[in-house]
Amino acid sequence: MFPVGTNLIEFTATDAAGNTATCTFNVIVTDNEMPMAVCQDITIQLDASGNATIVASDVDGGSTDNCGVASISVDNDTFDCSNVGTTNNVVLSVTDVNGNVGTCTAVVTVEDVTAPTAVCQDITVALDASGMVTITAAQVDGGSSDLCGIADLSIDIDTFDCTNLGTNDVILTVTDVDGNTDSCMAVVTVIDDIDPVVQCMDITVSLDENGEATITAADIFDSATDNCGVATTGVDITDFDCSDIGTPVEVTVFAADASGNTSACTAFVTVVDGLAPVLTCPADQTVLADPVTGTYEVPDYFATGEATAVDNCTDPVTITTQDPAAGTLVTDGDTTVTITATDAFGNEATCSFELSVDLVLGVGETNFDNGIIVYPNPANNQITLLNRTNSPLTLVQLFDVSGKLIRTINVSNMGAQATIDLSELASGVYLLQIEGVSNSTVKRIVKK
Repeated sequence: MFPVGTNLIEFTATDAAGNTATCTFNVIVTDNEMPMAVCQDITIQLDASGNATIVASDVDGGSTDNCGVASISVDNDTFDCSNVGTTNNVVLSVTDVNGNVGTCTAVVTVEDVTAPTAVCQDITVALDASGMVTITAAQVDGGSSDLCGIADLSIDIDTFDCTNLGTNDVILTVTDVDGNTDSCMAVVTVIDDIDPVVQCMDITVSLDENGEATITAADIFDSATDNCGVATTGVDITDFDCSDIGTPVEVTVFAADASGNTSACTAFVTVVDGLAPVLTCPADQTVLADPVTGTYEVPDYFATGEATAVDNCTDPVTITTQDPAAGTLVTDGDTTVTITATDAFGNEATCSFELSVDLVLGVGETNFDNGIIVYPNPANNQITLLNRTNSPLTLVQLFDVSGKLIRTINVSNMGAQATIDLSELASGVYLLQIEGVSNSTVKRIVKK
């Protein structure tokens, strides 16, 4: 075996007698056989800076040489994002100790396994007139990044309505070009800054029997709408009375939504009194004609207190009439007395009653009536009853003008006079039915 290179050979020949002769020559050995290059495919990952580096031994699959491998090398040892997803052929060169070179090709697969950096920002959005708002992922992206590039931004919630007023957590997902993902959370604050839309209308209200009227905002609103609904309404003036009749009253009505947005409009409220006075007539009554003239003078029933009129807004009611008028002389028989009362706003009430006039029958009855005297009349707290007839009295019945019995007084033991207490009676007109043994009479008295 001769090594590679020049080998000097000396040849010696010896005869039988022991004589020798020598000569030399060179044996030159050369290595022309290339190394056997063996490659292996590999997969590498980019680092955080988006780069990756390999050495020849990474793709050497066990290269050999008959005389020994001196060195190995690759034609490409540096990779970046541009190499992801493509076929990267790398040539491995194997050089033996004698300079012979053998090559093979390896496939280097480059992967990007580094997730992007998701960065969120909180935002505030306002609902539109329909109560809706839509956002995009870009609005909550606060500067997300990736070394190889971002392919997509997405969010889990992109539409909001009135039910989302306030803060809402939204997840932003960032996907890079190689399918790696990262996410972060943004706070989306939804606000409603649109005022309600209101329209007012003028109204007319009628006072009640107490001279009062109350309104609400709903009475004034012709319409009140809001993108998220009207929460509360109100009006600056709600109560009206008789003093408001005449000039329309300007009122301001407002509406507010749940977010505190408000709108207002104005309208005029016309207050009217459509109620007639409450008129009370005397009950039907029977009176005695003057024994001399045979007539009866009609009294002023309002003056005597037998007719009354009260009104919700006119106090006192001064516009009154009666037919027949006070002072009219009527003869015996039945007369319909009609009484009217009109308030300050032209509302009129009417009532009537029957006045029956009887002639005095018999001297004895007339003498009995004339012989019974009640004084003073009008009276304050008491009256005195005088009996100047020869007929004893038995009892006195006290009635109000409606005919209601108030009190019965036994006067059978009174003698010539008796005192009747009126202190507990209200002011007004009353009737005394005075009974004798065989006669009776009626006296009208006025309690002050």
